[in-house]
Amino acid sequence: MAVQQYLMMGRAAAGRSIITGEQWYWGVNSYGIGGLGDADIKSEITQVGSLETWQNTMIPCGGGSLFTGTVKSDGTLWMQGRGGSGQLGQGNTTNYSSPVQVGSLTDWLEVACYSNNTAAIKTDGTLWAWGANEYGMTGDGTTVNKSSPVQAGSDTDWAHVIQMNSDNMVAMKTNGALYYAGLQTGTAIKVSVPTQIGSETGFVDAIGQHGGLVAWKKV
Repeated sequence: MAVQQYLMMGRAAAGRSIITGEQWYWGVNSYGIGGLGDADIKSEITQVGSLETWQNTMIPCGGGSLFTGTVKSDGTLWMQGRGGSGQLGQGNTTNYSSPVQVGSLTDWLEVACYSNNTAAIKTDGTLWAWGANEYGMTGDGTTVNKSSPVQAGSDTDWAHVIQMNSDNMVAMKTNGALYYAGLQTGTAIKVSVPTQIGSETGFVDAIGQHGGLVAWKKV
């Protein structure tokens, strides 16, 4: 519960709130990223199925990723679109134009996607990642692509995943410390386990910005 409370506090500080309801899509639909069962451009905003249990707990994808994921109110995680690096978490590299569930667990809290990889947090505060991993950005100590979720380390105090770029994953802990796995921005240094960015704590929200990171503290 502490992780969920922290996530909601951070979203409130950033002027956002978690809602449950219908999911709709409009625009480019390559690889079926909209989850509508086809890859046709949507010139009108269209509802994804008829369910009313979707939540706005995904972090928007960057880098022309053409895939996305969403957590439902029942704690299940669903993804669709391009899957060439295993980023849809299905144990394969297949593209899906309709939402497919990642495993069968019901304890997912938040998901973020990058160019070719995905990261998510569970309600128990653990951090998981999958997809492209040439720089170690899944945080599991390897540089091998993962087509199913793997745990990044063993810590249980993760609170927020942050969309960055194709080279790294960034996540925040409940004490507001920021960590990354993959390439250190602007360098050739890579780490394959979560590593703290500096020594600051107390951040409540952050967002990737053109290969960099903007973070906020509440004062």
